[in-house]
Amino acid sequence: MKSPKVLYTYLMFATSGVVTSAAYAQSPLTADSLPASYQEYHDELKVTEAEKADDCSEWWRDFGDANLNSLEELAIKNNYNLKAALKRIDASREMLRGVYAGYSPVINLQAGYEYSKDSGRESKPYTSISPSSFFNVGASMSWEIDVFGRIREKAKSSKINIDISKLDYDSFILSLTAEVANDYGALCLYYQQLKVAKAHLKSQIELLDMIKSRYEAGLVSKLDVAQAENTVNSTRLRIPVLEAQQETMKNALALLCGSTPEEVVSLLTAESQPTLQMPGMIGKPADLLRQRPDLLKAERQIDAIAANLGIAKKDYLPSLTLDASIGTSAHNIGDLFGKQSLNYSVTPTLTWTLFEGLARRSNIAEIRAEMEAEIETYNNTVLTAINEVDNAIINYNKAIEELSLYDQVLATSREMLILSIERYKLGLVAFSDVATAQTTYLTYQTSLLTARNGCYNSIVSLYKAIGGGYKQ
Repeated sequence: MKSPKVLYTYLMFATSGVVTSAAYAQSPLTADSLPASYQEYHDELKVTEAEKADDCSEWWRDFGDANLNSLEELAIKNNYNLKAALKRIDASREMLRGVYAGYSPVINLQAGYEYSKDSGRESKPYTSISPSSFFNVGASMSWEIDVFGRIREKAKSSKINIDISKLDYDSFILSLTAEVANDYGALCLYYQQLKVAKAHLKSQIELLDMIKSRYEAGLVSKLDVAQAENTVNSTRLRIPVLEAQQETMKNALALLCGSTPEEVVSLLTAESQPTLQMPGMIGKPADLLRQRPDLLKAERQIDAIAANLGIAKKDYLPSLTLDASIGTSAHNIGDLFGKQSLNYSVTPTLTWTLFEGLARRSNIAEIRAEMEAEIETYNNTVLTAINEVDNAIINYNKAIEELSLYDQVLATSREMLILSIERYKLGLVAFSDVATAQTTYLTYQTSLLTARNGCYNSIVSLYKAIGGGYKQ
């Protein structure tokens, strides 16, 4: 695998030693930044046109499990962390509205009455000064005219922050739905293992009863009874552990779904098990990776820093402010709106900071360093995405291979158990052979269910690694 090159570059243009503008060029995922296999089209796993038209954001529906669909819908509706992420999008929108408010002038209205009297003893000869009073009504306005684009750059930065908030939401919903899917798979696993354990326990108890009868008839020794009881008790020990794991997983699902365990149980309308359905993929894996919210967020974070760089550079330019006021004042309220009572002022101000101890230059250098750090974060995100996709596919392939081997092992162990019981009844083998065969068969059945759940988890991981289902 080739090491990814810097996927973003920026060019700084200077005029008279002062940075006046900046640009950075965004590069897509290229052959230099991804493995060669990620640039090839893959059509081994094809989907129909109807399947491509489906809403692939609901990727879990590919498993064809009604219980899983209900849990996912409940989690998306009720999860409190997801609701918090949605509120953060609203907060980002309000921040943008606040920035847009900078395009408008600030207008103040004022009205007042003043009654005052100066001292007559501040100068000689002393005088007698009468009190004075007057009324005033007026309005004032202050308006920063965005000639040099300061507000425009702030608005650009705020828009990018909205995108980042949305991608945070998308990323969280992808993680949430994957976690619900994994926990539901674990719940199904514990349920199936519990079912298998109870079935084995039933058959083992029946065999124990037969051995006790034979012992009472003097046909077998007490050792056979003890070994049979030990096998029964060993199987019985599995049940409370599995029941506890089952209840714990119900609680975990309830927390994810923002509900109670009772509501979660009510959604599990029928016994089911998700199908091991791989996602249909058409096109370049690189394009699939670009569906990942964390990868898109890493891109937008570089955009955000670039926008902040643009804002910082505006500090080198002057700002133009227009201040204006108009009002009226008079001693008598009846004269407030007379022609001679009017007063007004208009004050355009151009402010340009020429020197502030190199603080602006340091600020720009800091933002550039942040951009370079964010580029490295982006590169690491790309590598992480590649790693997660590859691992999920490897785990799936190995899990499928393991499942096929377990089918063979299970068939053999079941046959060994049947033969050992038959030979024991004929007195050809000791009961220890039967006990070993019982334990082996139960262990392999339990391991098969665990392997199937591992295969299911690898599919969930792959969906998560490519950002959900394939999007046309």
